[in-house]
Order: sequence, then structure tokens, then C-alpha cells
Amino acid sequence: MSFAIVTDSLAGLPLNLIAQKGLVVIPLSYYVNGTEHTCLAPEGCDMVGFYQAMKQKAEVSTSMIPPQRFTESLSPLLSSGFDVLFISASSGISSSYQSACIAAQQLMETYPGRQIRVVDSLSSTLGEGILVLRAFGMREKGMSLDETADAVLSLRPHIAHYFTVDDLFYIRRGGRISGATALLGTMLHIKPMCKGDEHGHIVANGKVRGRAQSIKALAEKYDRLVRYPGDQTVFIAHGNCPQDAETLAELVRRTNPPKELIVLPFDPTNGSHAGPGSLGIFFEGDEDARLY
Repeated sequence: MSFAIVTDSLAGLPLNLIAQKGLVVIPLSYYVNGTEHTCLAPEGCDMVGFYQAMKQKAEVSTSMIPPQRFTESLSPLLSSGFDVLFISASSGISSSYQSACIAAQQLMETYPGRQIRVVDSLSSTLGEGILVLRAFGMREKGMSLDETADAVLSLRPHIAHYFTVDDLFYIRRGGRISGATALLGTMLHIKPMCKGDEHGHIVANGKVRGRAQSIKALAEKYDRLVRYPGDQTVFIAHGNCPQDAETLAELVRRTNPPKELIVLPFDPTNGSHAGPGSLGIFFEGDEDARLY
């Protein structure tokens, strides 16, 4: 019997890939001025309106996926005879992994003949999405559930996540930097560079002055670390700054063009922390992809 591949909405994949692959996505909740919303993919939401609301200082927050939502999403698959591979957002930034483990334990008691593997991607956004897509490729080659889960685990150190933000307010609000540092950085046009580290946390990765230099720095990270670009899909995500995203895409195509390059907005859950003007690149890199 084959197995189903499931992820959470933090993976940020576009609707066409979700439909094409038959991917099951469990949504996180996000809130705008106290109103709850869910979103499976960026195209399923008014992302322009979302980022405009953020600029107008709307109160935006997110919440974990409750185990019950996992149970409701996975039970139909298990009752139909499918085993499940769930690839979660990084446990370093989300409780999705812990909630999935709780739900999996309960579900395997209800469906004792079925198997559930929960994999902590140590990634988020389209870094997580890359691992999900690689899992589909492995399944198509005939790999078993355990073989696929183990292979995804081995790929985690190679998934590169690099991004910059346009306004330090949102990072400060999340406690990443102090208010005084944010104010000084904004006055001096300092743009912080961030990355996903080897433990699945978002950490500072330097700073540059000015937007043009921050875009160039992202392209340089890609050029230095990418492996086998002609064999992979590279993602660029943005917080309602499509022109900057296309500038970065052109730099990527000019030097090490990938097999496929997809540009899309950050989903609202990730975007609520990165903010308007955020810009990131996600790809499969060499052994230093999480360390550089």
C-alpha cells in the first residue's frame, strides 16, 4: 500500500503544486485584528491586503495547529488504508512537530495497522516545501515510507534558507532585536540578513546597508552554496515586493540558472513574522548550506 504525504501550511507551496501532487496541507491559523483565518497557499489569500494591513499596524498573530486538527485531517487517509508521512515545520520555530507527534501517537492506537512517520524538517517556508517535493520524487521512484522519511532527514542540512527584511519593526516585535537597535537600523537603512541554522532556528547572518545590497547579498549566498542548480527547483518568496523578487530572480538566472525558479509571496503565517518587504531565497545547497 502506498503512503500519503502531508505537510503544514508553513511550507508555503503554491496551489498548482499542491493540486498536481495531491498534497494534503494542514493549515495553521493566523489572526488579523482578532479575526481568525486559515490559508493553504499564498494564492488562496489576499496577500496584498494582508501586507497592507500590516503596514497600517494591524494586530497580526499566529497560533499552533491543535492536535485535533491533525486528527481530523489524517483520519480519512488512515481509514482508507494509507500510511502517512508528515513533514512538519521546524520544531525550532513552530509547535507543529510536537502537535503532530501527539496526534500520531493517538491515531496509531486507533488505527493499529497503519504507520505514521513524523519528520521535523528543521525548515520553514519553502525550505520545508523543497523537502516535501523531494519526498514526492522519492515515492515516485518506489521508495517506501521509511526509506523516504530517512532520506528526507538526510537532506535537511542541505536546505538553504536566506532572507532579508525591509523594516526592522517586525523582527523587533518578535523579540529578535532590541527596540533601540531597530530604530538605529531604520535610520541608517541597515538591512539585516537572516538564515535558518542547522538546528532549525532563525538567526542573524550579517547586515548590509541599503536594499540593493541586501538583494545582491542573497544572490551571492545562492551562487556560493547552490549544488546541482540544473536539477532542482529554487524558490524566491517576498512580502509584497514583487519587483525586488524579480530583481533577485534575474541575478539567480544570470549566474547559476536552476531547472525551475518559482517566485511567490510569503504565506501569511510566515509573513506575519517577516513583514512587508521581506525577501528570501530557498534552495538545495552543499554541506555548508546551514552554516555559512
